[in-house]
Parts: sequence; structure tokens; C-alpha cells
Amino acid sequence: MDRRADPRIEVRLRCRAALRGSNPRVFIGETENISRSGALLTWEGDTAKNGLPDPGDLVTVDIELPAHRSFGQRCMHCEAVVTRVMAENGHPPRIALQISQMSFRHSAPKRAARQANCALM
Repeated sequence: MDRRADPRIEVRLRCRAALRGSNPRVFIGETENISRSGALLTWEGDTAKNGLPDPGDLVTVDIELPAHRSFGQRCMHCEAVVTRVMAENGHPPRIALQISQMSFRHSAPKRAARQANCALM
């Protein structure tokens, strides 16, 4: 039985998650699925070296959206809470999030993103 309030859409988009609080960490990965109220992310290899977030941790996530000829590159900026962490041997960690706020922003140019370490490439 699926208890989700909003349907999930299977979509793979690059994302960058920043753990907020006293021990800030940054993770790079991609979405597995997303809805209006939640997302499931897969962390890439070395981004989880410094430890994974715990359920209840607050994160800020920037999800890169496909570029559009009319309005350029945008990202979906989300404030979220970690609800589940799945770390199985031999598989990349997967993190489930409950999204509390969402907005759309212009993505920084790729060169500036590398320098400022703020948007995705």
C-alpha cells in the first residue's frame, strides 16, 4: 500500500544537497524519483565519505532542470528533511526527503558554479 499523498515521477536529474546545521556537508548525486512533497536521491561515490545524514536532518537541495530555450537553465531549490537513509553494501546510498519548501531559481553558469561551489554542473 502506497501512503504517499503525491504521486512520484521517475526522473534522473543531477542534484547537490547541503546538510545544514553545526556540521555542514555537501553531497552530489541524482534524483531517482520526485513529487511535490518528496524526493528519493542517490549519492555518488565519494560524496558520502564524510558520513551520511541522519533522519531528521535538514538539507537544502538544488536539482538541475533541463535547459529551456525560452528561459534558460533553472534549478529547483528545496528545503527538506531527511526521512530515510538506505545504505546497502555495494550500492550507492539512497536518501528519502520530505520537501517543506520549493522554489525555482536561475542556475549559475558552469564556470561560476565550479568557483563558487553553489550550483550544479
